[in-house]
Amino acid sequence: MYICVCHGISDRKLREVVQQGARSFEELQARTGVSTCCGACEPMARAMVEESKAPDSSCVELSH
Repeated sequence: MYICVCHGISDRKLREVVQQGARSFEELQARTGVSTCCGACEPMARAMVEESKAPDSSCVELSH
């Protein structure tokens, strides 16, 4: 799915850049150009960066 229509940037591309180490919206923006035109994609791009910072719930250790 395209996140940034102005620059043709997909969610797959943004996730790839986040996985390669982009840890802030500004870094994601600098590496991809996302949200440098109309800005409509900024909330979604910011959310993708924040998701990457969330703890992985599949790695939660259960104590008995």
